[in-house]
Amino acid sequence: MASNTVLASPVPSRARTTGLVVMLAIANLGLWLAVYAPALVTISIRIREVRPDDAVTVYGTVTAAGAVFALLGNPLFGRLSDRSRSRFGRRRPYFVGGMLAGTAAVGLVGIAESVPAIMAAWCAAQLAYNAAMAALMAVLADYVPPQQRGRVAGVTGVCNYAALAGSAYVAGFFASSTLLMFLAPALIGLVLVCAFAPVLREPANTGTREPIGVRDFLMTFWVNPVKNPDFAWAWLSRFFICLAWMTLLTYQSFLLINRFGFSNYTVADAVSLASLVLVAGILVGSAGGGYLSDRTGRRKIFIVVAALLAAVGFPAIAFAYDLSTFHIGVAVVGLGIGVHMAVDLALVTELLPDQSDAGKDLGVFNIANVLPQSVAPAFAAVLFATLGGQNFTALYLFAAAFAVVGAVPIAFIRRSR
Repeated sequence: MASNTVLASPVPSRARTTGLVVMLAIANLGLWLAVYAPALVTISIRIREVRPDDAVTVYGTVTAAGAVFALLGNPLFGRLSDRSRSRFGRRRPYFVGGMLAGTAAVGLVGIAESVPAIMAAWCAAQLAYNAAMAALMAVLADYVPPQQRGRVAGVTGVCNYAALAGSAYVAGFFASSTLLMFLAPALIGLVLVCAFAPVLREPANTGTREPIGVRDFLMTFWVNPVKNPDFAWAWLSRFFICLAWMTLLTYQSFLLINRFGFSNYTVADAVSLASLVLVAGILVGSAGGGYLSDRTGRRKIFIVVAALLAAVGFPAIAFAYDLSTFHIGVAVVGLGIGVHMAVDLALVTELLPDQSDAGKDLGVFNIANVLPQSVAPAFAAVLFATLGGQNFTALYLFAAAFAVVGAVPIAFIRRSR
């Protein structure tokens, strides 16, 4: 139970809201730059250096293990930030501390010489970065008025995925040093997130709090779907749609190497170009989706549109044997990602069971974003084993199906249009 001494978040003026939104977007850019660089580029390269013979299998194992820690860390640290008592506020200690710890852990990944060491360091990094992520997500519910959340979620969503291109470019720039490929994006992310700390004017919160028991701790990872069906349907929708997105992102470098002939040393540049194409689609989809969603007061139809765009884009990727077709498919998927990320977060902030537990509940919701990071590699490993080879055509056709399935639960949500 949240203590009744928790201070309500003040409602900022329009000028302060604008400044807060800009710096929140920059903080999100920094956070995702630090996360995406290793998750999508540098860990796969490091694993191919350490275990070249079975890199795909090892990569799936390492990323799946890290995703478990991310899955646990997000709601846990969201709950802890809800209950935090500090003169620095509720959220600030977690996004600053999380980024500091994440930077140290990513540095260890860069110098690790064995798969177990890489896995342990990456799990620590995921736990730390998800502490920062949980706190930054809660700021949206704490300080941004509901009628502006579509546009704000759209802006922060663009920054999240702009980090895709940025992470690949930064990693590629430091390709001559494995350690710098890990540390440079992490240090840039640390600076950008810490720059948000003085902008967020949280009130000091030093009151008493109720002790948390075993049952309360376990409820950190749970929102009752019977009592909160709309939240549950939104969670299920996000899980399947994000599973589609993660299928593209986690195996993009392997596809480029397998099908288009890139090497360990040239794939970062290829991922950078594909990420730019993806981000271009996201910019259009996010800006248009967030604006139209706020303007019309509707959320659900835009998530359906995102899924339909994926159903077009993923088959183009699946059957692409030249880079132009591949990039067209990536751009269309990017449109879908942009529309989805602009509207989905705004939708769920309207469906939170308890505003005083926003950090915890958004952490539970973010499990649907994190869990696909584990499920996608596991599913791909099973699919490839079943088909007897790395069949990327089948993999991306399944990704299209996941996105379409993700649109179905939206029809059952009642508390939002």
